[in-house]
Amino acid sequence: MVKRKALGAGLEALLSDKQGTNNKKSVQKTPDNKKKSGQEIVKIPLEKISRNPNQPRKKFREEGLISLGNSIKENGMIAPILVREIEEGYELVAGERRWRALQHIRLDTIDAIVINTDEKNSALLALVENIQREQLNVIEEAEALEKLQKGFGMSHNEIAQFSGKSRSHIANILRLNMLSEFVKSKLLEGLIEMGHARAVLSLSDKDQEKIINQAIKNHLSVREVENLFKKFSESRPRTGNNNKDPDTTILERELSDILGTDIQLISRRDGKGKMIIKYNTLDQLQGIINKIKSNK
Repeated sequence: MVKRKALGAGLEALLSDKQGTNNKKSVQKTPDNKKKSGQEIVKIPLEKISRNPNQPRKKFREEGLISLGNSIKENGMIAPILVREIEEGYELVAGERRWRALQHIRLDTIDAIVINTDEKNSALLALVENIQREQLNVIEEAEALEKLQKGFGMSHNEIAQFSGKSRSHIANILRLNMLSEFVKSKLLEGLIEMGHARAVLSLSDKDQEKIINQAIKNHLSVREVENLFKKFSESRPRTGNNNKDPDTTILERELSDILGTDIQLISRRDGKGKMIIKYNTLDQLQGIINKIKSNK
């Protein structure tokens, strides 16, 4: 097995000297300033730093922050945070837990490296830091990946390259965005696992909620939820899409979302099939072709 680089194929360049040589003009240098891997560490007042709007983590455990703050107070901060300069001061790129922890112990300043980066790369760094520290819930990761895909126009391959994750992992996590808000909330709360959620992906929001409620109430395993889904599907009238394999329905929805048009998958029992891509104008067709090329 080939060991991947810690920051993925594209993010190490963001921390190079070339990225951060001219963005420190408003930082007051002190005798405590030092160097780390060729980059200057500066002390910045906590109140001059604002939260990264693209930070994928939604929840921070209070007791964890207090514990981290006490550890930093006792042993010092092992690694500086990363920030980028904005008009109002500085914006966090990576290290929000440390920034929050220092507020708990009422310190005035924090060690930081100021890098010259844009919003897209800032979002990437925030995502990768959290993924590699295994601090993200799968829904937080799914929403962050969707923002990279739709907000910054990144293909699955590009996200995989920068994050160090496989393309199949990216595709599977992105599918979770098709879940109802109810099911997402239960995943965030840790009441169900990813397998429970994946089992009901092809259902309507109402039916997802019905099955997941039963799963939580009766403490059902993933396999039991899959069996419940199968019985539920078999009991419904078979018309149109209900005759399709659930995975086929999910793929149709995913492809339609990616390409911005209706997609129909027709499968045969021997595994062969065809995909029908619908378009209304030649301009729309050209746009679909461009999206397919960008996802190579």
